[in-house]
Amino acid sequence: MNITDLKDSFTKTKVLILKKPETQVLVFFLTFVLLYFFVNLSNFLGEYYFVTDLAANDFQIMEILSGRIAYGPYSRFQFNHPGPVYFYFLAFAEKLFFFFDSAYARYVFFTYLLNCFCIGFVFYQLTKIFKSPWAAVFLWISSFFVWKSLGFGFLFETWTPFVMICPFLVFIYSVANLSERKWWYLPVFLFTGSFLFQINIMGAVPFGTGFLFVFYYLFKERKKYQWNVKELKFPILVSVLVLFLVWLPVLIDFFQNFPGNISSVLRYLLKGGGNKKPVEVFSFLKTMLDSIFPLPYAGFFYGIIILLPFWKPTGLNDFGLRLRNFSFVYTVVILLTLFRMKGPIVPHLYWHFDSVIAIQIFLVLMVFFQKQMDVEWKPKQLVWFVLLISFSVFLYGKEPAKDRNLSVKEWTNAIHDLDDRFVLHWDSNPKDFSQGNLVLGVASTLNREGKKVCFTDPWLFLVPRTYHCSPEDLKTSTFIQFETKDESTPVLVREENQIRYLNSSVKIQKN
Repeated sequence: MNITDLKDSFTKTKVLILKKPETQVLVFFLTFVLLYFFVNLSNFLGEYYFVTDLAANDFQIMEILSGRIAYGPYSRFQFNHPGPVYFYFLAFAEKLFFFFDSAYARYVFFTYLLNCFCIGFVFYQLTKIFKSPWAAVFLWISSFFVWKSLGFGFLFETWTPFVMICPFLVFIYSVANLSERKWWYLPVFLFTGSFLFQINIMGAVPFGTGFLFVFYYLFKERKKYQWNVKELKFPILVSVLVLFLVWLPVLIDFFQNFPGNISSVLRYLLKGGGNKKPVEVFSFLKTMLDSIFPLPYAGFFYGIIILLPFWKPTGLNDFGLRLRNFSFVYTVVILLTLFRMKGPIVPHLYWHFDSVIAIQIFLVLMVFFQKQMDVEWKPKQLVWFVLLISFSVFLYGKEPAKDRNLSVKEWTNAIHDLDDRFVLHWDSNPKDFSQGNLVLGVASTLNREGKKVCFTDPWLFLVPRTYHCSPEDLKTSTFIQFETKDESTPVLVREENQIRYLNSSVKIQKN
């Protein structure tokens, strides 16, 4: 074989590979992933300081890095969300992505990779099932149409209500596959379901709904198939291992600190819910749907989207029908949870539902454009798609610069040398309540710098037990009281036992 033959063979191989729908989807998706990251690279560079919930979460990650058992994010119900699996990933990311300057950048980079993997996994698998790259394109269009209401920057966000969105897409996909007796999706189902449940108590809803949906189909079709023990054996072993590893910290806490945090979570879930008035529920739904569908009568339009695949299911294979059925069931379940919500309806608990709406729009596109599914992409068309994506990312993909919270740095430097042990506090009155956002950030930074920080009532639920003040801490530590001032001080000012900066004032009491 001469050089010319080798070149011809290589060229033919490349063309054949590029003609594969799965390869085509990976090419245009990876183009988006890389370009979107590089367009926003400046947000990963330089200093960044935690505040608010991210600062509270940082205490859990520091527990893991110190070799102690961590908990899930804190909850307004005075206990923690079920588990810390996401924080273990972030702790690993902090060590792995050391080339970024800030811990925040390392967490964001990992979260971006996680979200992209989830989206890419679903795109790739849909392409294999429907044997057409158009399936991935339709889901791409529907997902980004729905997610625009959140802002595409959510792909970089580490706040757990945002983190639920893309893994929930994988969870939906695994439910539909598992109901078709594709057993290797059992560990995927259990991992993603556990992940959603651990990072937010609201994750119990998809986990429970998905389990019942799968059980219903397996029971309904039990006489059609014979159970093959060999097919089940390995997926079950892997599933047990996944469950054990993911829930191990929760189990350790249960036995070490019996009855543990998980008991509080389960008591909350089993306790009766609230009773919302229809006007509260439908007002919330109207606001949510109006933000997604900028049309008059958005609720009516969404109802058509839900029902159309039932009225005209042509173009949907059995897998598509199961996606349709699960998305409908989950919509009903979400409606019921809204009526039974305890306390005020909190919008961020329902952001993950955007993935269901994306699936429902995807199914409508599959119905309307079923003939398009048979149209193959030629390599030249793929190039045009890649160019279109590149142009779109460069034109619209730049996210606004993040607030780096440099005021936290100023405050930390101001009190750093006062002592090695600090009690940080702010009052819960309406005027000073917002100081907690800053105080958590300052405490997180001091903690990372090796200082001993602790909190007192009523803020103990925000941080692990390690950071609860003991009687000795109260006697030997410097007490730092944060307060809100009516007038802003643009330059940091020290006056005896008081420091003022911006809208905050600190009173210092040394013991």
